[in-house]
Amino acid sequence: MRLLFIGDIIGKPGRRAIELLLPKLIKERKIDFVIANGENAAGGNGITKEIVHNLFDLGVNVITMGNHTWDKKEIFDFIDSEPRLIRPNNYPIGTPGRGWGVFSLPNGKKIAVINYCGRVFMDNLDCPFHSVGRILESLMGKTDYVFVDFHGEALQKKLPLVGI
Repeated sequence: MRLLFIGDIIGKPGRRAIELLLPKLIKERKIDFVIANGENAAGGNGITKEIVHNLFDLGVNVITMGNHTWDKKEIFDFIDSEPRLIRPNNYPIGTPGRGWGVFSLPNGKKIAVINYCGRVFMDNLDCPFHSVGRILESLMGKTDYVFVDFHGEALQKKLPLVGI
């Protein structure tokens, strides 16, 4: 499997880069699945429905978010109906949207995408380490790959996820 992860797409310049480069990159590199962080895609803060659909049309399969998820209030109108838009899983229970999803790859295999947001210099969120184990356990035998996007400001909070 060839997976491409794109970090923060920031505003119009970031979206323009995706438009110019992504379709060609997918074709040339035979990319199977594209995950992109879109939390800053609308002018550096949040995302809109139009931008979400444009990114999907350009070849992005899943959009993850972060601490700017709610900066564009219109997200509340569509986040529940778009399963490929993943907000941080460590928002409190009852928060609109979903924090993870399982998606099909072109070869029929499955990939789970889980999104978390760190807590240092961020909103007051639940500890990401409290739920990741439960989710991984529930995915056993149901997916071939698991991709975790941990959006954070502090490197020392990201290192435990990779076993360092």
